[in-house]
This record gives sequence, C-alpha cells and structure tokens, in this order.
Amino acid sequence: MRDLEFKDVLSALTHIRGGIPALRLSSRIRLGEHKSLFFGQGDFFDIKEFDPDVDMPNMKIDLDGDEDTEYARRCIEAHETHVKFLVDLSQSIYAGIDHNRRRMLLEAVGFIGLTAVRFMDPVGVIGFTDRVVLDMPDKTGRSNFYYYLKTVYDLLESNDPAKKKLLPAKTDFLAALDFIRRCCNKPCFIPVISDFVGFEKVVDSPLLRHVASRHELIFIFLDDPLEFLSARGSGYVSLDDPESGKRVSVSRKDLPEIERDLRARRRYLRKKQLQRMGIDCVVLEYGANGRHFNRLYRFFTARHKLQSRHR
Repeated sequence: MRDLEFKDVLSALTHIRGGIPALRLSSRIRLGEHKSLFFGQGDFFDIKEFDPDVDMPNMKIDLDGDEDTEYARRCIEAHETHVKFLVDLSQSIYAGIDHNRRRMLLEAVGFIGLTAVRFMDPVGVIGFTDRVVLDMPDKTGRSNFYYYLKTVYDLLESNDPAKKKLLPAKTDFLAALDFIRRCCNKPCFIPVISDFVGFEKVVDSPLLRHVASRHELIFIFLDDPLEFLSARGSGYVSLDDPESGKRVSVSRKDLPEIERDLRARRRYLRKKQLQRMGIDCVVLEYGANGRHFNRLYRFFTARHKLQSRHR
C-alpha cells in the first residue's frame, strides 16, 4: 500500500463555484467587513475576457467593434464568511483501507478551504480527539491555507498507528463543541468532518443546540464501505465499539448485520435528528473518478440554489 503523499492531496483539489453558500449566517448577521474581489453580482470594477470555467453567463457583456472575443464584468462585493473547520483526528480516521478516510478528510478541507481563500474569507482549523489538539486561528490567503492543510496532513502522518505505537485517541465531540462555544466569538460557518460513530450520545445535548444556534454547522460524514467488505470471511476481527469506544473482537460472519445497524442509526441521525436542528449533512464515499468530490459539489450546488431564494 503506497503512502498518501501531500502532493496527491493537492493535485486533486478544486473549489466551489460562487463561494461558500452560508444560508443562516447571511440572514442573521451583516456580512461585509471587507471588500472581496469576485466575478459575480456587485459593484462594477473593470472588465476581463470571459472565462466559462470561472464566470457566470449573466456576467457577459458586449463591446462594440469586437465580435470575436467575449468579455465579462469584474465586480467587487462586500463579503466575508468566517470558515472554521472542526476535524476529527482520532483513531477512527485511520480505519479502512488505502488511507481513504484520511484522503477524504484532507480533500474536503482543501475543497472548501480553497473556495474560502479565493473569496478572501478567513479560514481556521480546529482538530480534536478526546481533547482539542490543534487550533489554528482564522486567516486569509492561499499560502496560509496551504500551511494549515499541510499541518493537518503532518499531524495525521505522525500519529499513524501503522508506523508507530501510540495510545488510542478516542473521539470526544462534547470537548470539541465546548471549545467552539468558548473560543469562537464571531458567528462562523463550521464544517464538521468525522465518521460520527457514537455521535448519537451527543445529538440531544444542550451544548450542540447552543453551538448550532449561534454558528452555521454542516456535517461531512466520512464513509468507507470497503472497510466492512475487506474484513468479511471466517474468524474474528477487531473493531471499535461505538458505545464504549473500546476495541472488541467480532465474528466476521456478524459484520453484515453490524454494518446494516450502523448505517440505519446514522441515517436516522442525519435525516431526523440533525435535520430538525437545521444542520445539513453530506456523506462522502471514496471512489474512482472523484465520486466524493461529486457529492460535495452537488451538496454545495443545492445550497447555492437555496441561498439564491433567500436573497
């Protein structure tokens, strides 16, 4: 199995066309603490050659005497959304095969983060296990974001249980949410990235309701269907018990039932409990041809359409 290299992550990154689609923040607070240059609606700045990969069709303008080249308006809009990633760096992120969960975590952070810095939005990163292990403050700039992403990559690599023995790092969502409550004074757009195993014990907590009422949360579930498929067969396999967090031995013949139960509980969590709180969710499954990116793209495209209706 080839190691996951940072250049592999960078080569896969793209951005969300149109910027970060914050729905609740834009209706509750006044965005616009600085001027952000982008190709869309706003105050006219100058003109540029039309690029269909970047510019929206309604930005086209006609110039007399030049029929061969298409041009677009270049606009400036008052725009700012604080993006604060909350990423799970516990032992469960190393589960599965071929670094799939780690890859999806890094690429999801890169996909959303690059969009934010492209629109001059401040980006910060909080990493947690059973405690907060990483706190990088909100800053703008592409080079600064690459440094943040590389820091997360290095931390995941240095704690890889396949390379050195460490005490298992469990997941404590309450500790991470309490840190958000205490330290994030401004309303933020917070992508929470995890496998969310055991989150059922947290979903009814007053702390989650408090954080969700002040910030705009989106939950990005990291799923690896091959994790169960690769473990099937005869004998026993070691798994993390979502209830106790302890490592237990499970008969391989029981894995299909365990998988069905896990997926049913997570579906109920997403469709019923989190939806009632106004928390949008997307499940990423790593696959060929960037299937996880396609899901993220469709997820944010749908949010852009909702954002347009709110304006």
